[in-house]
Amino acid sequence: MDPAVRDVLDTLAHRDYAALRPLLHPYLRWTDGAETIRGRTKVLAHLAANPTSAPPVSYELRDGQIYRWTVPSEDEDVAPDGPEDTDPD
Repeated sequence: MDPAVRDVLDTLAHRDYAALRPLLHPYLRWTDGAETIRGRTKVLAHLAANPTSAPPVSYELRDGQIYRWTVPSEDEDVAPDGPEDTDPD
């Protein structure tokens, strides 16, 4: 895992948004489901209201900062338990 991504995940896990700010590019694009948020200030507000600490599905770095980040969907966020037995017998 890229050190920049690891640093972001650590700060997200601790909800340390002051430490997160310099890790994010000012023109960041953060995709969470169908919503794409643009701009570091708006993304920080979104994260405060919708905390996440899951690794991204994809990301892009620019100048050593996170420039694009895609949050995993709920389906990707949960590991499958295996096939369910739907047969009542």
